[in-house]
Amino acid sequence: MQFLVGSLHFIGCPEEIMKFHKNINNNVVAIAGTWDPVLPRHKALFKKLINYGKRQGLNPYIILFYPNPANFIHENRFKDYFDLDARIELFKYLGINNIIIAEFDPGDLKLGALEFFDNLFKDTCIVLNELWIGENQSFGTGPEGIFSIRTECADRGINLKILKNSFLVNLDKESVYGNFNEGKLEPASAIVGYYPTYKLKVDLQINMHDGIYNAGLRIRPFDKTNEIAVTVKIVNQKIEEIKRPDGYNWLILFERIDTI
Repeated sequence: MQFLVGSLHFIGCPEEIMKFHKNINNNVVAIAGTWDPVLPRHKALFKKLINYGKRQGLNPYIILFYPNPANFIHENRFKDYFDLDARIELFKYLGINNIIIAEFDPGDLKLGALEFFDNLFKDTCIVLNELWIGENQSFGTGPEGIFSIRTECADRGINLKILKNSFLVNLDKESVYGNFNEGKLEPASAIVGYYPTYKLKVDLQINMHDGIYNAGLRIRPFDKTNEIAVTVKIVNQKIEEIKRPDGYNWLILFERIDTI
């Protein structure tokens, strides 16, 4: 089931959508972002979120913006380190079972905090008690930035926690993407903890840089058991046909060995 309000989709009504949703109650503490890649600092933050939720009697949620809204401004410059499916699997692996996906299109950039919260509460089943955001985070491209989020949270009785030292995450991201964009996936994975990971689609579309890669096929995204080594070619964000046994639905990229 998919909720549509204007051009903004919220996927994540607890009782009906995410099969992995383990709802305790609808009183929620949430943290919002694109989460790509999921960094060690993010993992530590998720752990804090889970523990805080237990202490406060709140259900911990991740709100995930997908695709990256910045790609509508920068012509898809930001490729996926983890695709959407991989991010969801990683959240589950890290103990986060409650996920709302806000699916964006270019028109959503015109929306601000007011529209975001209106759509969220209209089209999901949660009661947002507390929201955690980065100190430079904003909803939409308006000049108000974090100030509009503060205003909306105050008006709606939502406790807002501003996460400090967001620049450290940005420094980590810059280092990862510097290597990632050059095809140096081993040093990027040394920071992230995992190699770029994607669920193979029927049409073999992939939001990744063109090139020829040493790769692996897996049954489960973060389990190397019975991994099969392959070489894949990506052209115009599409994987050339590869032979794979049944059940091998995950692609892990290890190294770009040639450009196209």
